[in-house]
Amino acid sequence: MNFVIKKTNELSQNEKQQICDLFLDVFKKKKSLEDFNKQFLNTTKGYSYHGLMVNDDLIVGCYSCIPIEYRYFSNNYFFGLSVDTMITEEYRGSPFNLKKMANLVYESMLKDEIPFVFGFPNDNVYLVRKKILKWEDIGQLDYYILPIKIGNIKPNLKIFDFITILLSKIIKLFTKKSFIFDNKTNNIEKLDTKKFLNYRYSFFNANYKIIEQDKLYFTYKIDVYESINTAYLIDINIMNKTNFNSAVKYILENETNIDIVLYVGKLDFKPFSLFKVPKKYIPKTVYMSGKILDRSKIKEDIFDINNWNVNLSNFDVV
Repeated sequence: MNFVIKKTNELSQNEKQQICDLFLDVFKKKKSLEDFNKQFLNTTKGYSYHGLMVNDDLIVGCYSCIPIEYRYFSNNYFFGLSVDTMITEEYRGSPFNLKKMANLVYESMLKDEIPFVFGFPNDNVYLVRKKILKWEDIGQLDYYILPIKIGNIKPNLKIFDFITILLSKIIKLFTKKSFIFDNKTNNIEKLDTKKFLNYRYSFFNANYKIIEQDKLYFTYKIDVYESINTAYLIDINIMNKTNFNSAVKYILENETNIDIVLYVGKLDFKPFSLFKVPKKYIPKTVYMSGKILDRSKIKEDIFDINNWNVNLSNFDVV
């Protein structure tokens, strides 16, 4: 068994195809070479990092990190976003195989002065990262919703459709569409450069909508989740209460065939247009965790999610 580290631009076409085949084997989802290149080559640096576990010239494990530029208080750094951790089933016996792949990636990122790695692990990976890779919790993301046709979400509540439809009309009517450009920044947030936008919203030919308003923008996507027509409000730049409510109003005015508006992230204000879902009712816990690679640059305050401006734009699930 060999463990090697390669940047995306160092991978052969055969190696890329093997990683895509491994993705299909582990996650039961198809990823084309075009999608692979969009995800890992189309980054601000022009590459990502891949720790590979190889047996007889066959890639049986992969640990990948995507470099994304962040503002950390008064400094700008690249952070590594950990994605698509996978090992084919017959090689999952030793958790230290994952550790070997991950450490190769961390060493390579440190050479490129990347001081922090983070991600949004699913239930299967969350505890493994904590116990084996020594990741620490940052927090959990919140859900905010506006049900429009509640009967399409919960069929037994169909008789209340008229109430939720009326509520959405009231919110649309009484929300003022006024976008405000201000200099508000969070202690920790991604840098919304053109390269980042091109990277983030080119994933898998998705139909993202980027709406520009004066000097700012917001992004959303219409998708069907479990037969529910969902408007995912993904990101807003600049994030404040006025812009958030205005973005929701825009969606309600321009998207007629939706059952729900959904935002997943952390907010430091209470929006008028969406309602926060109590934790006991959220459909899936979204964990956020990470690991400091260079403690001369990054302090423990990075593990306080209230320091972050974070939402679906920070990772690639939607």
